[in-house]
Amino acid sequence: MNLNDTFPPWTKGCYQDKAPVRTCAKPFTLTRPKAKNAALLIHGYAGYPGELIRVGRELFEEGLDVYVPRLPGNGTSGGDFQKSRAKDWIGTLRNGMDDLTKKYDDVLIVGHSMGGALAVTLAKEYSVSNVILIAPGLLIPFIPVFKLRLIAPFIKKIAVPWQPDPEYTFHYESEEDDDQYLGTEYWSWAFPKTLLELEKVRKEAVNNLSNLKSNTLLITGGKDPI
Repeated sequence: MNLNDTFPPWTKGCYQDKAPVRTCAKPFTLTRPKAKNAALLIHGYAGYPGELIRVGRELFEEGLDVYVPRLPGNGTSGGDFQKSRAKDWIGTLRNGMDDLTKKYDDVLIVGHSMGGALAVTLAKEYSVSNVILIAPGLLIPFIPVFKLRLIAPFIKKIAVPWQPDPEYTFHYESEEDDDQYLGTEYWSWAFPKTLLELEKVRKEAVNNLSNLKSNTLLITGGKDPI
């Protein structure tokens, strides 16, 4: 298995992060010579590529080359996150699909949470054969859009409860304090402007659902509110 964190320049033309990328958030590929099919895996809002390492390994074992990009603003700092936009996230993925569709006969798209919403839009735009949506962010009841629009010009971030889970295990290479760092930078805050960007992603995906022709596998949790 060739796990490689040297990644194609898919973020060209998109927001360029200022803070260093955390180890667990580095984009990665799993490739073999002469593979004909590939999978594009997309992480969620305030997420990171390492979340998808187990899915990636299993798809690789099934014969697919695997590409897991890091969306701009994620896995670096809360400051970068606030400066990234929906256009940067989807722009990175469009660059990726333009690249992959030239190299492979078929590209499977797998998206988790916000990545699931982005996957819907990509699947429709590129007419992919198959897409897997893992708890896709298509219905997000906790985004008070009207209120966010009112406060976003004045409030950069709002503290929310978060505690590290000592039992959580990073299945991908990580630094010892990655969980604490990402929790402090991302998961301890609600960012009004960035949540409105998430709403743009969600709304576009919902609008594309009726025109989605791909074979679709939907995976959800029974207690997941999204």
